Amino acid sequence: MLTDKIKEKSLEHSDYIIDFRRDLHMNPELSMEEHRTARRIAEELSKMEGMEVLDNLAGGTGVMGLLKGTKGSGKTVLIRADIDALPIQETTNLPFASQNEGVMHACGHDAHAAWLLGSAKILSELRNEFGGCIKFAFQPGEEGFGGARKMVIESKVLENPPVDAVFASHVWPEIKAGEMHVAERCAFGYTGRFTIKVIGKGGHGSWPHGCIDPIAVAHQIYTGLQQIVSRRLLETAARVLSVCMIHSGPQDKRNIIPDTCTMTGTLRADKLEVMENMTAMIQKISKGIAEANDAVAEVSTEINDAVINTREAVPFCIESAAKILGESNVKIDTEPHLGGEDFNEFITRVPGAYVFTGVATCNPEDAYGLHNSNFTIEDESIIPKMSAVFSQFALDFLEKGKF
Repeated sequence: MLTDKIKEKSLEHSDYIIDFRRDLHMNPELSMEEHRTARRIAEELSKMEGMEVLDNLAGGTGVMGLLKGTKGSGKTVLIRADIDALPIQETTNLPFASQNEGVMHACGHDAHAAWLLGSAKILSELRNEFGGCIKFAFQPGEEGFGGARKMVIESKVLENPPVDAVFASHVWPEIKAGEMHVAERCAFGYTGRFTIKVIGKGGHGSWPHGCIDPIAVAHQIYTGLQQIVSRRLLETAARVLSVCMIHSGPQDKRNIIPDTCTMTGTLRADKLEVMENMTAMIQKISKGIAEANDAVAEVSTEINDAVINTREAVPFCIESAAKILGESNVKIDTEPHLGGEDFNEFITRVPGAYVFTGVATCNPEDAYGLHNSNFTIEDESIIPKMSAVFSQFALDFLEKGKF
């Protein structure tokens, strides 16, 4: 049975997968600068029989392995892992802690890359057991640098051959190690941003009556924006509106009313119509308050797609992952997550699923979260297990030809 072979090879290559993860953890690289990381991935892929390696993708640091089964043509599956690190100084004191000052794999992308490499190794050794094609996409620049879009639009990883299903996962410190959760619908929400520039009339701080104070107007706008979430949207709507930066005037002057005040913020929701309502209300409230104060508000907004799992892919992933992890360790996550993930570039074009991999070895409420300088994956055995899970996803889809 193929599942037994997958499990055996996952155990056989466990040390290899964990060692590779530790190597990446010690040598993290920032978004779109993952040159060593990409080189190491390409080197390992090139050692695998039957693997075609495509490198220098997505601006130079993207890598993809392409593996064709020997049992003829069929569907094509793509499994994706992100590979970039964050500008954070690591404080874990791990023996394999980051050796790059101010850079850390604080979001678990080292584990993502390692389990995908593990899947590539497992499946390359099982290529005589299936037909069709599997793509292993190692994506740079997930942390806000458009790496997924570069992979999809510039490097065309969903083409030649065309992809029929896509899969990805993220380590998740809010879930117990050994468990995997599948988002019922919204794995990551619609993300947006806004900028409001209030244009007033500057002058001397002792003569405010001769000015149009943009700071005072911006303060009113800030208060008005809070009404959007608390008073203007349905109670059941999953949404976030946060003003995260306000700036006006030089920091070393205390007697100048400036001409302008700028605020920026983030928006999140699990439904597109909620995002559209919020952006429309930001425009209306900002411009209305500015006009009432004889000021002008210039408002810009942006909305990005969500990661919405394909309905049929959810039970498929539950059934497939249970073969590796056991039924009790695979669960449906009914709550929408409002974080951002550029896997939307893949899943809005091709059906698929995004799943969450538990890494908590203590009470999840006490675990260090993602993007924290103390974030760790204490139980590294989950990494080769996820190599097995993704291998099972791929082979089950290729065998069935659908979700």
